[in-house]
Amino acid sequence: MSSRFLPGSLIALAIFASACAFAARPTISEDRELKEIDLARWDCRDRPEGTAKTPDGAERNRLKNRSTANLTGTKPVSLETATFLQYVAAFDAQTKGTRRKDLSAELRRQLEPLEKQIVSVEGYLVLAYAGPPESTNCGSMDFHDWHIEIFENPLDHAPQIGDATPIICEITPHTQTALFRDNIRMQTLAGFIRAPDLTIEPTGHAARRIRVTGYLLWDDEHNGAADIGTVIRMIGANKYHQPWRRTAWEIHPAIKIEALDATMVSPAVSPASAPPSPTAPISSPTPVPASPRSSQSQQQFVTITKPVKIKILYGETVIPAGTRLRLLSHDAQTVTVNYLEGTYVIPISSTDFR
Repeated sequence: MSSRFLPGSLIALAIFASACAFAARPTISEDRELKEIDLARWDCRDRPEGTAKTPDGAERNRLKNRSTANLTGTKPVSLETATFLQYVAAFDAQTKGTRRKDLSAELRRQLEPLEKQIVSVEGYLVLAYAGPPESTNCGSMDFHDWHIEIFENPLDHAPQIGDATPIICEITPHTQTALFRDNIRMQTLAGFIRAPDLTIEPTGHAARRIRVTGYLLWDDEHNGAADIGTVIRMIGANKYHQPWRRTAWEIHPAIKIEALDATMVSPAVSPASAPPSPTAPISSPTPVPASPRSSQSQQQFVTITKPVKIKILYGETVIPAGTRLRLLSHDAQTVTVNYLEGTYVIPISSTDFR
């Protein structure tokens, strides 16, 4: 039936319900920390081109989806934020506002060897956050990149108008588990984390100085004036700062991350933090002591099959389907697992444990 024949109250109710449903949907993943993920559950694992629709998009995605490389015996070019910019300055000067598909043969000859290089960049990890669904990852919200913003100086506040723009590095689903196993944690390195509602939460400590090693990539999708600049000029309606990067060049994927300062700081509870909106009506277990609840199981890992909401030190988060966790113990209804440096009891029905 056409909407023009529906009573006005029903139309208003339908519009309101639709708006509420949209508002409750998070823009980015609920993740606030790296985790071990089971790529076998990801339908994009063996699709390096993702869901790109154009030849240049497919080429860019293949580069972004490169796997972890063995760095043994290699000597990556070592750069700081200023020397990183100098390193790519000649190419940047010739390609302002240009896209990959429009490069001349000469510029492509310059680009190809650069994108084969593994480099390191040093700076302060001020802000980290889960990337949005994108064609690189076949539009998945659960299997996403991590954006980490590397600044020359250790800001004591979230990026704001007047601050210098950062160098962008990205962790991908292909490299995340290796970094997690190497004890890399965003909550102990970043000064701030972007929440699912795009607000920025302090981690309770200063931004750490780190070194990120990985493949050099020219992300020409972000090569315009709205994205690139030397100083942040505005905070957009979407809560992202603009421009948000110094150059279209980035490290993507990040293969290795090292803390360069000696102090390991535990994240503090942020009074400004707000719990994220749940993605579904799911259980909300709380942390438990590390002692096992029952006899230890011979199965060492479980994979989450349904999203599980948990309370964590700095708020709440949702463990998405596909996350692989170390199993500590189990009983008839629950399993006890390690996650985000804590111990949690979750329903056995939300896992593949049998």
